Amino acid sequence: MMRVIVVYESTRGRTKAMADAICEGIKSVGADCELINAPGFKSMGDACALAVGASTRMKRPLPKVRQIISEMQPLEGKPVAAFGSYGWSGEAPGFIGQQLESIGGVLVDSPLRVKDYPDEAGLDACRELGKKLAESCK
Repeated sequence: MMRVIVVYESTRGRTKAMADAICEGIKSVGADCELINAPGFKSMGDACALAVGASTRMKRPLPKVRQIISEMQPLEGKPVAAFGSYGWSGEAPGFIGQQLESIGGVLVDSPLRVKDYPDEAGLDACRELGKKLAESCK
């Protein structure tokens, strides 16, 4: 079975809600989703795709996500996605997307930003992102 990893770092549960919805989308097309809070991430292993998300703090992703990306092995063309919630400026998803591309990931869509807690439209966008990510493994 295809396995997709969704790594997130969240301070108020908003980015985690996005990660949960991305996993729902992944599972809806028959792939397995491994949801990992950033401190628990070790490696990609045999996963076919990766989503990374973080809240924005001081115009950057939260620190553990920055560390994970800086230490990540080359992605060698694997499909990736970036996402995150924000209160003011929302730069984290774009930063994550750029960093994932710089180590060889291929973005399946534009980085997904949701202001505050995701409403139903935001959650639907997350589910669609999860579907795209899983379908890109085929």
